[in-house]
Amino acid sequence: MPIRKLPSIFFLLFRIVLNVFLFVISLNASAASRFVHPGLLHSQDDINRIKKAVTEKEGPIYEGFKILLESPFSKMEYRMQGPVEEWGRAPNINTGQAQNDAKAAYQNALMWAITGKQPHANKSIEILNAWAKKLKKVSGIDGVLASGLQGFQFVNAAELVRYTNSGWTEVEAKRCEASFKNAWLPTIEHYAYFANGNWETAALQTKMAIAVFCDDSELFEEAIRYSVNGCGNGSIPNMIVYSSGQCQETTRAQHYAQLGIGLLTCAAEVAWQQGVDLYGWNNNRILKGYEYIARFGLGEEVPYRHYLDRTGKYGFGGRNNHYTEISKISRGDFWPIYERNYQHYAKRRGILAPYSKQVVEMKRPEGHSSDHVGLGTLSHFRTRISLKKPNHLPGIPAGLVARSTSNGISLTWVKSVDPITAVDADSYEVYRANQLGGSSRRISNNVIVPNYHDTSVKRGELYFYSVKAKNSVGISLPSVALAANAGLPNPWLSRDIGDVQKSGFSEFNGERFTLEGEGADINGKRDSFHFAYAPFTGEGTITARIVRPMSSQWTKPGVMMRETLDAGSRHASVLLLPHWRGALVARGETGEKTSFQGHRNLGEDHVVKKNRLSTPYWVRLIRFRNRFTGYMSPDGFHWQELGSIEIPMSRNFYVGLPACSQLKKVTTTVTYDNVSIPVWRSTNGSNQITSRPEPRWHKDPWLKRHNAFNKRVMQG
Repeated sequence: MPIRKLPSIFFLLFRIVLNVFLFVISLNASAASRFVHPGLLHSQDDINRIKKAVTEKEGPIYEGFKILLESPFSKMEYRMQGPVEEWGRAPNINTGQAQNDAKAAYQNALMWAITGKQPHANKSIEILNAWAKKLKKVSGIDGVLASGLQGFQFVNAAELVRYTNSGWTEVEAKRCEASFKNAWLPTIEHYAYFANGNWETAALQTKMAIAVFCDDSELFEEAIRYSVNGCGNGSIPNMIVYSSGQCQETTRAQHYAQLGIGLLTCAAEVAWQQGVDLYGWNNNRILKGYEYIARFGLGEEVPYRHYLDRTGKYGFGGRNNHYTEISKISRGDFWPIYERNYQHYAKRRGILAPYSKQVVEMKRPEGHSSDHVGLGTLSHFRTRISLKKPNHLPGIPAGLVARSTSNGISLTWVKSVDPITAVDADSYEVYRANQLGGSSRRISNNVIVPNYHDTSVKRGELYFYSVKAKNSVGISLPSVALAANAGLPNPWLSRDIGDVQKSGFSEFNGERFTLEGEGADINGKRDSFHFAYAPFTGEGTITARIVRPMSSQWTKPGVMMRETLDAGSRHASVLLLPHWRGALVARGETGEKTSFQGHRNLGEDHVVKKNRLSTPYWVRLIRFRNRFTGYMSPDGFHWQELGSIEIPMSRNFYVGLPACSQLKKVTTTVTYDNVSIPVWRSTNGSNQITSRPEPRWHKDPWLKRHNAFNKRVMQG
């Protein structure tokens, strides 16, 4: 038998390394294939259209190009003013340097893409590389605006030079990715639930742009979902508050209303380039906002209804600003936001926008400003798209939202489209899995509209949904999976307590409880709030971490033990109070007054100025016999006692999580994770939690015995 020569160890190692390298490359290619590049404000199709018009030196696009050409920030001779390690707003730290360099990076990148002149690319790359190497943070009370406004221009510049053969190396582009994720994103990561809508739309546009540039599908999905389902003033339903088009900042000033909706349009354009139709969401809601603002600015009267915003600070009855009518401040001053929006609805979609059209024709060619990218005539003027068949796959479905119903789970998403031909997806396929990353099965094959009601679920179980879009070209990749529970997990339930004017609800996604609740207060002789709860017997502990989002600035989140579900019931609670102080809150006798004790401030590390909760916070409540003791903690390890109180509460009671907005007809969103009741089990299917007492949870020897017992209980 002939002897086979074995390959050398070096050859084997080479093959292993090569296979690993090819695997990594394939993963990167797979991730990148989910996005279109360039794909922020400008697609390659847009660039080609602009180039042609500029070469021919005629028409509105060329007139718009002259605006760019005359800008001092588009010059290849521009002298960079940064970089810096930190910049911010309120207090202003290196603000002018960042604002000017952001605009110069973007406008030079756009000049390069249009003219092909290498010095413009070099200038943009010089600015991008310098800031990526040095910037550490964006700071200040107005840091969200700083990162949202200037960050968007930096990311658009990077997208253009990266995908137009500018000579920018991939190593440099990756360094820029890291800078966007580590220096810019943290400031806008959690939006601005406490602020007017323009703050949030600034954050939204830049977060979405970073997601595309970094090929981060999870981040992109989260941004799209927030656009249609976010709890703050910047999501579409909370920005354009009525179907008339009235906006959240209509009563504040017209330039603020335009700022918010203009930035929202930039986010919608980024989504569109990826085949996701935010523009069309809820019957073209964004267009209605534009038409309302333009009509009022042109001197006509518009319908008005009182409105209180999601924070409770602004609008009719607002605790900071009580607005009772449409503001005439800056009426008739039109900012450079209209052309991009008008060109989408009128030319891509063929939808009439008469008031926007008047403003566009009055202001054309559109310029730019310190807050607005502008240049819409140059970048988005087009002839009417008349194609009726798609040339490309539809966009990957995004913005999935799930709601529990009495008999299943209702799923919605944002419509998919071929962005080049503006042809919608024909239909969708819905898939469901029983675990994240597990095999999924198709549960519906021909869904025509972007919603589906799954009635084949088991109450209390967790599922993972994904959606694919189809057209005559083919079928898209699946959406990012969404976790959804069919109702709350057993034995949890939810209901409104006391007199509420707007019903609340509770959801669970396998990790977090999200409550939406109204209610006047948890105070006085009767409470009014939404409650996610479980029946409880005996003695024990509830712990939870309060996390973002929390929209009403008068929200009272925390943990509660309550004797009954009546409004005047005995209870003991650990709550975070408005302006972010922790306290043990209790009602010792049914129908009697509420007491507060142990007030403690959360501290500067956890509260940004103007009373904005900036980090998650932990709360804990222990019952031992009839003694209730409250604790709070910044990290879940170091606890401060808030005090104790004796309450003659029944051994059968309820333990849970409250959501109380303290606003009339306006709910708040409260989110909890790390919710736990140590040493518990369901008893004989009765849906009651039985717990051993934990009066000495902080003592190490007792804690070890406690954990060992807990492990035995969980193992049955």
